[in-house]
Amino acid sequence: MAVSGEAKLLVNFTILAFSVFVSVYMSYFISDQFIYYRCLSEEGIDYWSMNTNDSSAGRERAQKKTAVIQSVKNFLGLGFGILSTLFVGYMSDKRGRRFALGIILLGEALKVLAVSVVVFFNLSPWVFVLCEILEGIIGGGLLSVAAQLAACIADITHSSKCVAVPGSNIDQMKYTRRMIKKRWLLFTLLDAVITCGMAFANVLSGFMIVHYRFYATMLTCISFLIPLPINLCCMTETSVQAVQVGVTVVENSSNQLSDNISIITTEDNEPQTSQDSYSVQKNSNNGCRNKLRVISNLPATHFILSIIIFLFSICGVTDVPYLSLYLMSEPFLWNTQALGLFVGLRDVSCTFASVLCVTLVVRLQRNQFLQHRLDINDKDTPESVSVSFRSSTTFMDRLKSVDQIVLILLVFFGLVIFCVHQIIMGLAFKFPMSTANIVIYLATIPRFTKGLQIPILRTMLSKWTEVSKQGLIMSIIAVIERLGIMISATVLPLYMLRQ
Repeated sequence: MAVSGEAKLLVNFTILAFSVFVSVYMSYFISDQFIYYRCLSEEGIDYWSMNTNDSSAGRERAQKKTAVIQSVKNFLGLGFGILSTLFVGYMSDKRGRRFALGIILLGEALKVLAVSVVVFFNLSPWVFVLCEILEGIIGGGLLSVAAQLAACIADITHSSKCVAVPGSNIDQMKYTRRMIKKRWLLFTLLDAVITCGMAFANVLSGFMIVHYRFYATMLTCISFLIPLPINLCCMTETSVQAVQVGVTVVENSSNQLSDNISIITTEDNEPQTSQDSYSVQKNSNNGCRNKLRVISNLPATHFILSIIIFLFSICGVTDVPYLSLYLMSEPFLWNTQALGLFVGLRDVSCTFASVLCVTLVVRLQRNQFLQHRLDINDKDTPESVSVSFRSSTTFMDRLKSVDQIVLILLVFFGLVIFCVHQIIMGLAFKFPMSTANIVIYLATIPRFTKGLQIPILRTMLSKWTEVSKQGLIMSIIAVIERLGIMISATVLPLYMLRQ
């Protein structure tokens, strides 16, 4: 059976995302553990056989020094990546997704190779700061990779890719709704692939560092870079401006949180959008000044969702930089293998839970829509068809509002549940060792909502953005996430200095 071009493209995206996130996250794990290893060695503590008999004061000094190096490393790396991420988003819309991904993957490869030099030659852990700056300057890091892959998904699931307009507004709305739900599901699956890649990297790194030390682990990390040039060469361009030069494609977008879509068909059967439809940018000029104007002219809904993304990024996107210090100190005293296994299994379990939740919601709403269509098709008189058309339009508008309410409720429900997880994790250290470990395991249960937030918010922002500006809007999301992670990865490790 022949495989469609879209399926091949999605498989290529999956392999690319998994490979690059495994390789780069292995380098993160290796660098963090190497820093801790060097700091413990300076205090005369053996990293490989650390136990409760070691000097508590020496271990605390090593942890504080590790926290300082990690905070400086993360702050400078994330800071230098902000402008780079915006530039990559600009080039993505102008030159295409492949070109933008090529820049990012080059920066990631150079960063991994720079980390390997530090490990192989046993250099000062402060050199890792230069590695992070290199990654930030060239491409912007893994957040830029996720942003460009999300832009590719937005391209291939865009409702305006339909050449012919169906016979009625209801059919067009049905097609648009189907594309939006497909986009939400694919965003969730992309987040799942990324999370599984990070989980696999943590498990593999923790196991290999304990059993094969740093050198073999670093070589394994480099080997995951090999598929990336092949994936990039096999990738089909999805950007509208790169594929259809001179053709302006305008996406149906929102008027605040209720976006009524009206499709007008000309005598030549060419689709037009109504005057009420909001366009992120009416001028097709791609100058930097116009890009800044796009950001300043975004509707209020974009800014509201951006604030939610920022707040969630502070506490929810990543916790490994400070979680490793937290679980490897008293009363837990986990080793590297236990830490990697715990983080990996936790992330994979949360990913499957979020994918299952999204799939059930999409299927439930699809069944409701199909049942309503069957009720409409039972009426065949001209009068009943006219009445059915008006009632279905009202139903579609109402259902679209219900869809948005469901998405917003899922976001806030997930944020509340995730806050419960963070509170339990923060209180675990107050218990004895055996009880504290049990509390840590129990705290992973409410964490299953982590995978719901970013895909939903990306879907809503993508739905309300012109298709030719998807690369820019996804890069803006990446910058917002980067600012939140900068606070999380800088302030929280430094907070350990006060303990």
